[in-house]
Amino acid sequence: MSIRLATSLAVLAAAIGGPALAADWGEDWSPEEVYRGAYSTEPKDWTEMGDENDGIHIETGLRYWYSWGSQSLGLGPMTFEESDNAHSVEAHIRVEDDATRTYAKGWAGYTAAINGEYSDPYGSAPVVDGTLGYGGADFGWNAFGDGKGSGVGGFVGYNYWNNSPRTNRVNYTTATSAGDIDWDDQTGVWSLPGASVDDKYELHMLRLGLSGKAEINQFLDITAEVAAVPFATINGVMGGHAGSSSGDLGPYPGCPQGAAPCLYEFNGSPTNISGWGYGAMGEVMVGFTPVENLTMRLGGRAWYVEGTYDATWRQVIVSAPNELPDVGDPPAPPNPPYSAPGLSQANVISTENPFSLLRYGLLAELTYSF
Repeated sequence: MSIRLATSLAVLAAAIGGPALAADWGEDWSPEEVYRGAYSTEPKDWTEMGDENDGIHIETGLRYWYSWGSQSLGLGPMTFEESDNAHSVEAHIRVEDDATRTYAKGWAGYTAAINGEYSDPYGSAPVVDGTLGYGGADFGWNAFGDGKGSGVGGFVGYNYWNNSPRTNRVNYTTATSAGDIDWDDQTGVWSLPGASVDDKYELHMLRLGLSGKAEINQFLDITAEVAAVPFATINGVMGGHAGSSSGDLGPYPGCPQGAAPCLYEFNGSPTNISGWGYGAMGEVMVGFTPVENLTMRLGGRAWYVEGTYDATWRQVIVSAPNELPDVGDPPAPPNPPYSAPGLSQANVISTENPFSLLRYGLLAELTYSF
């Protein structure tokens, strides 16, 4: 009885399983291949990201920017100017969606070398290094696009720009009281402790613009963009501003008898700046695709921002040690012959100072697309 039941169950299982397995073969599959399973699309019809049927396209690569730069900052009657050339390396990425005709892109670059010249109220000298860094992102819509990446449309974006070639680095005093002054009560000679900082100018920029891309053929394309910068902020440190002392913290002589008071003015902190401005940015490139998915582009780029800023710093005024008159009868030199120096300080603000920054140059790009 049990043998018959087992045999019947085996036959029933084979009867049910046979048609199911037969129905699951792909028409293009050989018996030696594995079962197809429950895929809705034959493997021979699968597509991968980057195929011409895929709606998402990605470009990423490196750029080299050889640029010329200039900047000018006014501070009251003084002007601080600089001009340079710089070599920058940049990484970039762009993602496009054919279905919505939208794209997002990002970039980040840093300078490998800066050379130039600066001038300020205290003199002029070469620029041999510094910092030039930048990065940003855009989101755009190819309103008049062909659904394949070409088209014209608007975008909104943000750009960070650190334009800080090293110019004059002058001293400010760190003294906050008369007790910080180093002086000799026998000679009256005195000096101040100090420190210095490099220039640092950072901009945060809003971008509103138009971009376009035209594929002339499978080997040649042209890309261009122009952006207004309706609002930008500038913040940083003016390392070359030294107040009236040109950054010399001593030693200074004591004040002769009868000449008092002998007052000296110094900056007692870095000169911090904060302001806003506006400007424009533009870029155009011609691309060549010698092999599939690899594009080389050459072109140019220009950035310009101008505006006004406020400058703040701590002002320190030192009254030098005074030579004391003779005392006694008969008169004799006092001991010590010099009185102690004094120090006072105040916070200073200079408003509505003009600034402008320009950077333009040649751009080369190597991009891989998928």
